[in-house]
Amino acid sequence: MLSESDIVYLAAFAFIVGAAMLAATFIVRQRTALAAESDALRNELHQARIEADARTALLVAGDERILVFAGADKPEVIGQIHTTRKVPSDPERFLVFADWMPADCVAVLEQAIGELLEHAKPFRVAIDIDAECVIEASGRTSGGLAMVRFNVLEGLRKELNDLSTSHSRALSTVETLQQLFDKAPLAIWLRDRNSRLNWVNAAYATAVDAPSVDVALERQLEFLSAQDRLRIARNLAEGQTFEAKLSTVVEADRRNFNVVETVGPLGSAGLAIDVSETEQVRMELHQTIASQSDTLDQLATAVARFDEKTQLAYYNTAFQRLFDLTNAYLETGPDHIALLDHLRTRGILPIEKLARSEMREQDLAAYRAAEPTEAMWHLADGRTLRVIATPQPRGGATWVFEDITEKLELESQVKATVRLQRETIDYLSEAVAVFGSDGRMRLSNPAFAEMWGIDPEKLLASPRIHALADLATAKVERTIGVNGNREPGMPEGWQLFCEQVTAFDEHGRETLRGEMSLSDGRTFNYAIVPLPNGLTMLTYANISEARAAELVLRERNDALEQANRIKTDFVQHVNYELRSPLTNIIGFSALLRSPETGPLTERQSEYLDYISSSTSTLLTIVNDILDLATVDAGIMELDLSEVDIERTVEQAVDGVRDRFEAADISLEIDLADAGTRFFADGHRLTQILFNLLSNAANFAPAGSAVAVRAWRHQGMLSFEVSDRGPGIATNQVEKIFERFEANPSGGRQSGAGLGLSIVKSFVELHQGQVEVRSAPGKGTSFTCHFPLGTFPPDEEAGRQGKFRDAAE
Repeated sequence: MLSESDIVYLAAFAFIVGAAMLAATFIVRQRTALAAESDALRNELHQARIEADARTALLVAGDERILVFAGADKPEVIGQIHTTRKVPSDPERFLVFADWMPADCVAVLEQAIGELLEHAKPFRVAIDIDAECVIEASGRTSGGLAMVRFNVLEGLRKELNDLSTSHSRALSTVETLQQLFDKAPLAIWLRDRNSRLNWVNAAYATAVDAPSVDVALERQLEFLSAQDRLRIARNLAEGQTFEAKLSTVVEADRRNFNVVETVGPLGSAGLAIDVSETEQVRMELHQTIASQSDTLDQLATAVARFDEKTQLAYYNTAFQRLFDLTNAYLETGPDHIALLDHLRTRGILPIEKLARSEMREQDLAAYRAAEPTEAMWHLADGRTLRVIATPQPRGGATWVFEDITEKLELESQVKATVRLQRETIDYLSEAVAVFGSDGRMRLSNPAFAEMWGIDPEKLLASPRIHALADLATAKVERTIGVNGNREPGMPEGWQLFCEQVTAFDEHGRETLRGEMSLSDGRTFNYAIVPLPNGLTMLTYANISEARAAELVLRERNDALEQANRIKTDFVQHVNYELRSPLTNIIGFSALLRSPETGPLTERQSEYLDYISSSTSTLLTIVNDILDLATVDAGIMELDLSEVDIERTVEQAVDGVRDRFEAADISLEIDLADAGTRFFADGHRLTQILFNLLSNAANFAPAGSAVAVRAWRHQGMLSFEVSDRGPGIATNQVEKIFERFEANPSGGRQSGAGLGLSIVKSFVELHQGQVEVRSAPGKGTSFTCHFPLGTFPPDEEAGRQGKFRDAAE
């Protein structure tokens, strides 16, 4: 008998077996259902694949390529374009648009694809691969996909695209031309078939006084008169283009215009070109030519003009008279060769012994020349013509025939007379020379070269009288007047001759006579004789034998007295004897310029300028000579004081500033190491610096700089003035401090040669020294070294310019 627990176990077992049976039955049924569903899905997948393959085949067969964008990855490339090889077949290369599309099309396409992907904006773009291949790209979205389709435009679609492109270009061209016409300075207009204005430019509106183009069109303001418009309408009605010169009033002035109007499909178009100025110039040119022709007819010189075909285009009366030509012949317009043959046939021109081709080549050479040519024609009747042929810019040439027969005869007579005079003068024992108003020698005899010791070959070059002093080996010792004494204010030697030869007063000159003694002991009577046409003759007669005894006695008896007089009387009295007349001349010159004395003529004013400049120069020379004489006499007194260095340099610079500016020379001043003051004669120091700066201004080239520098060293204060001029030759350095040694070579003007002598004398009077550094072509540097000192203990030592050392 089963126990209670066994019954429980059996019941549980029976429950488990029943549940297992139920589960097995459910599983079998589910498996059967799943198998049926799997078979159905396989059938659907097979049908979908068949359908997809069919559609893909349709796409591939359509000669187009499609890009399918399903996400951020690269698009799927479907299809192929077989009709052109200009589109890559490889999908990877196809996606690189820049390799096979124009750059502007690539930018447009990529922008359109970007807007399609981001904003689902469809597009259609035509891509011109070249003139024969156009690809159309169109994009749209479908569900979650974006597709871009590429196909080749052919047939009507390609023709439509070409027409669209041509239309766009035509519109752009019309717009560009319209902008050009709007800015053009020509009046331009368009009319419709009813002859009404439908477009005008800004120049048209301005010409008809309209405030704007719209107002001109609204009011139908016409540029031309009604009569002129009827003429134009008749021409256009006949299908002809109207082109004529018309006149109308523009801006209250009647002007001439070249008007052109032509008919078109929609009406007509016209423009007007203002030719008023051209017509005015043409009229003036015709008047000028007529005036020149009238003027040339009054000339005694024969003139003929030949055109580019060498035919006679113009001739004056003198030309006809010169060659005795008839009006009938000249009116036929013969060419150059025919005219010359005609003159040779008539015996006016000599028959040259040349071949005809050579004669023709020689006659026509002037027409090919770039510059005017000149030749001499010797006519058969003995006349001589100077012929000048000037080529014209547009072809042809103008021929000028000048009869110089009488001129040559006069020149021959003058040459014979001059030869006779030359031979006469050459045999004179007196030295004779003739100079022109420009100071150049016109002629001289052998006695003149022998007297002065000048090489005769050098006189053949017609030197100026200013250069003869350097060429002469014999120097002028002294010059005295006709009364045996030197006249006040009278120049010495060559200076006297130079002033008399180059004097401006042509009518007031008189013969000047006197005596002079040369460095070789000879004595001469000289005469300065004015000749016509500004010429001046110098004659010298040797009177050495007559004056020999007198000179010997004068030299023996008056030597000591004359030397003493030079050292004392000259220094004491020259201030009044020379400065006073010069001061009077300067004062009266200024008085003559004042309005109270009345107006001056132009020539009088010019003469006053010469007087003022000459007296100022002479006063400077007199002052320099007086200073040197005072130094030589040992009575020069230095006014020693504490000198402001910067102010002194500035005063010296002020004196030459105008000369520096006129010569375009700049100044470089460096006083940084000079200190502020030192003891010296301020007036003499200013003279020293002024003379050095004047010398630099004379030789420094334009655009260069002159340096002024001062510095202290080893108990000395040095001032240096340097320029970048031509420099001084080594053998000339020692001569530059000699008195009256003027070297104008490379300088702007020649002075008396005293400036550097004064510099050396004043520096040495301060117990200093002058140093010169120069080389040809590298400039010159003058350095003045002054000892640094204070006032000496006694006044007398100060007057003598002596210093005692002082600690700085």
